[in-house]
Amino acid sequence: MIDVVLSGLVTGLIGLVAGNQMALGRDRRKEFNEATEPLRDKLRGHIQSLERRVVVSALPENDLSVIVRKLGERRSAAIVTHFNRYTATVKKNVSPGSPFHAGVVTSPRGWDELISDAQKLYEAVQPK
Repeated sequence: MIDVVLSGLVTGLIGLVAGNQMALGRDRRKEFNEATEPLRDKLRGHIQSLERRVVVSALPENDLSVIVRKLGERRSAAIVTHFNRYTATVKKNVSPGSPFHAGVVTSPRGWDELISDAQKLYEAVQPK
């Protein structure tokens, strides 16, 4: 008799813990998706312009700081890494004077690097 009651309580407790963990995971995914949506939208247009061989605008660093503020440093570390890599690629490959507005890419290989790094950043901000 006590085995039946105890097994029912343990099963109920396991169900509560598992359900709580799933709800927390859902909330974290929703928070991530909402925090990264503005940057994801800008990146989509930015990648399309790069594929047309046009550098039209920068990816504002304040978008990144909003993500870090909302998600925390640990959860946004991959995004920050890809953002910094992309920014370094822009500085390396876009002509000086106007590196982020209607810039000129200095080499054909530079386009490939820009597109590749922008796509990696885009992948990092995809909805979970």
